[in-house]
Amino acid sequence: MSGAVLVLAGALSAHAAEPVRPVPELDLAAVVDAAVENDPRGQALAAEQAHARVLGERAGSFLDGPPSLGIAHQNDALASDTGLSEWQASVELPLRRPGLRGAARREAERAGEVAASRAAALRLAVAGQVRERLWQLAEKREALAVARRELATARELQASVEKRLERGDVPRTDLLLAREETLQREIDVDRARLELEQARAAYRRLTGLDRRPETTAESPATSVSLQQHPGLASARASTRRAQAAVAVAREQHRAQPTLGFNLRSEDDGVETVESVGFSVSVPLETRKLRAPAVSGAAMALARAEADYRERERAIRLAVEQAEQAMRSARERLARAEERLSVARESLSIAEKAYRLGESSLLDLLRVRSRSFDAERRAVMGRIDLHRAIARYNQAKGVTP
Repeated sequence: MSGAVLVLAGALSAHAAEPVRPVPELDLAAVVDAAVENDPRGQALAAEQAHARVLGERAGSFLDGPPSLGIAHQNDALASDTGLSEWQASVELPLRRPGLRGAARREAERAGEVAASRAAALRLAVAGQVRERLWQLAEKREALAVARRELATARELQASVEKRLERGDVPRTDLLLAREETLQREIDVDRARLELEQARAAYRRLTGLDRRPETTAESPATSVSLQQHPGLASARASTRRAQAAVAVAREQHRAQPTLGFNLRSEDDGVETVESVGFSVSVPLETRKLRAPAVSGAAMALARAEADYRERERAIRLAVEQAEQAMRSARERLARAEERLSVARESLSIAEKAYRLGESSLLDLLRVRSRSFDAERRAVMGRIDLHRAIARYNQAKGVTP
């Protein structure tokens, strides 16, 4: 049986017993959508988006703070006692200068950009987890398929040895070796089945799904610009917001006027006089008082710019390493497939030699073990290559 047929047969046998069912209409993007919805970090992201909307609503206000109401009363009952009485009611409105309103509006816009970019960065991060889980599932499925094929082959060999023992063609030690081989392969199947169940559980916890895409293979993304990377876009948006926050800090601590209205009623015991007035107060600007807020915002900006540069460097390194890993996976797969071809030829010769009595069962088992190892490496090499491509796309910032 050829290698491709063996792999296909193993995959079909593994899929047939798989509770996490393959669904043709389900694609990688839909799985990522489900995982994002299932991710607890989405709540914090929703709160950040709501905060950005509140900042936008606040930015358009003409008031710099809440209005204040005041009531004052004055009389001369404890002094000259002439019957003088005065009441005054006032309203004070702290106003915002146009410069502060414009700066606050820009900061609100940048906050919205940060929230949107973080949503994209979160989706990319979740996509990376989904990719890893799916290829872990594929690896464990194929490992179980190979283990089952090894067990089936061991049982066939044991049955053949039992028949030859009945005819007196082989010693009883051969049957003991064959049984030992079968028992070991049964243990391998149990271990592979457990590892697959654990991989399925991890996939369900991440996505909340009991279904998976029928195919998850990706092609390397070669035309994607690094500047489009969601992680870098998020850092860039954070830098722009920090710049807007510096402008707000500079404007916010400049003199903001206060507009007041008052209603006064005066009674001197003879007649009552009522009057209406207004007032405007402008605080005297002191640079030293606003310096701490401005320097704090500038420090946050410096941190955001440093984070952007550091993230860009880390992303470039990750892409370079993923590219190297992809090339290495291709080379390993080519060597593994070549080794598999040689191992199958050796196994064919060893099986013939054992049937003719020219070699012992122990020699056959050694050759068969090397053949199975070569098959495992070839199967896992294919998965490793697809996983390396997925990791390369992840490093490039490609979100399904």
